[in-house]
Amino acid sequence: MEPISLEDLDEVDLLLTELEISHGRGNIILCVVASQAYREKVIEVIKARFPTRVQVVEKGDNLIFDLRNAHALKEEILIWTLPETLSNDILEALNNFRELFYDAGVPNLVFMTPAGLDDVIWKAPDFWRYRGGYHILKGREHGPAFQAVAALSIPIDFSYRNEEELRRRKRINEYLLVKMQNKTEREKILSEIGTVHFLLGEPRQAIDYYEQALDIAHEIGDRQGEGATQGNLGLACAALGEARKAIEYYKRALAIARETGDRKGEGANLGNLGAANATLGEAQKAIEYYEQALSIARETGDRRGEGANLGNLGRSCLTLGEARKAIEYYEQALVIARAIGDRRNEGAWLGNLGLAYADLGEIRKAIEHYELHLAIAREIGDRRGEGNSMSNLGNAYASLGETRIAIEYFEQTLTVDREIGDRIGEGNALNNLGNAYAVLGEARKATEYYELALAISREIGDKSNEIAWLDNLGNAYVSLGEALQAIDYYEQALAIARQIGNRRGEAHTCWNLGLEYDKTGDFLRAADLMQVCVDFERKIGHPDAERDADYLENVLAKSRKK
Repeated sequence: MEPISLEDLDEVDLLLTELEISHGRGNIILCVVASQAYREKVIEVIKARFPTRVQVVEKGDNLIFDLRNAHALKEEILIWTLPETLSNDILEALNNFRELFYDAGVPNLVFMTPAGLDDVIWKAPDFWRYRGGYHILKGREHGPAFQAVAALSIPIDFSYRNEEELRRRKRINEYLLVKMQNKTEREKILSEIGTVHFLLGEPRQAIDYYEQALDIAHEIGDRQGEGATQGNLGLACAALGEARKAIEYYKRALAIARETGDRKGEGANLGNLGAANATLGEAQKAIEYYEQALSIARETGDRRGEGANLGNLGRSCLTLGEARKAIEYYEQALVIARAIGDRRNEGAWLGNLGLAYADLGEIRKAIEHYELHLAIAREIGDRRGEGNSMSNLGNAYASLGETRIAIEYFEQTLTVDREIGDRIGEGNALNNLGNAYAVLGEARKATEYYELALAISREIGDKSNEIAWLDNLGNAYVSLGEALQAIDYYEQALAIARQIGNRRGEAHTCWNLGLEYDKTGDFLRAADLMQVCVDFERKIGHPDAERDADYLENVLAKSRKK
């Protein structure tokens, strides 16, 4: 069967979008296709997107009878295929009974040939003027078959193959926005343009469109649309590193989802609340949200949501130092992403598997996973994923001692993060550059990067990274021989880690503080702090646990001699 022409991709996308926004109301949409085989291919694409009923038109009387009895379900699309040559009785039926298409209460897609279109324009002019829209498909083969894209979706459901497809979707919706005056339609179009900007790594532009969509939702009383857009605004704020603001949006969206009985929306917002709390370093709270979301995803058969929550549980386990458990979750999530063709999350879980292997000291295995993530991110135009994977590659090469290569990756990451407005990513990139220069012995240059990173974490309320950047500043001042300044930064980091329950951060900072107090001769205080770290390392099976335990025993021995 003849494939959909690349020249027709925009027009088919526009056709699908027009059918989507016409759902639940009568409309006449004309589609001109020269070849019957090509028409059947286009109908296949439509059937993949919507429930459809196909009516073959042979005579005018039959058309009138079918129209009068066309009591379609609201979710259906009625497809009418006209013969190659239109008889006078068919043309008269179209012209004189055109209102019946609208009476059906659903979109009506009428297929005809180019010759048939000429007859309609000249011999059924009232029907022609009564149409909602029309599409002419060339039907020449220039490339692979078209794969329908879900239209008017929220980010968690939005599927696409690559960046060009996203940009094509954006052009189509900008065109529709100019044409459409109906507020319900405009709300949906604005929301989708926002989603395209979000997926292109442009969260500030996404927020502009989402806010316009939200204003319309409020005005027309669309509670479901309001809830979806509140959730999308939360995602955009989270992308900018504004986790607390994101939480406010997610909670509003969650309340609306529960009010309207939207279980899928409830699960999505619980998952998003988990992600926002994880960003703030509140791992246990995040796990509670993820587990609730996972339960709903499985209950509703939401495979994408199930995969996302499994992956996020893995991320939280990794934060708590449970790398093996994290790998189990990530592998389950990866299987689901591949099964449903979710390339974006396939890349994300590959990258996170790399993080888990790096945590276990398996750096080469980690690099393999990061490179797979980077390839997918570039293929689909996922700028945020591209930045994350380059950052992880930089860290991996840094751990192998290849610091100059690491700096190249970190500088590329910083450029991407600033271009897309990713404040958290920007802070990470600055910190990583600080780490790299610290390794090269350039401590003053390192403190400059750390201070820039610290300022960002405080500005956006990112407690987890604030701990890390304070700790790194402490390390830098240790290398400069300024012990009191180092202890001050470590103490600040420890206070925040205990405040938010970040056990990994607490253990790491306790060890660093212990080392400084050991140098000052305060052995008991040093030992108490080091014991916290050793207990944590033993619990998670860290490879350094016994080595650090031996060091702790030496400190205790010194305290007994004192």
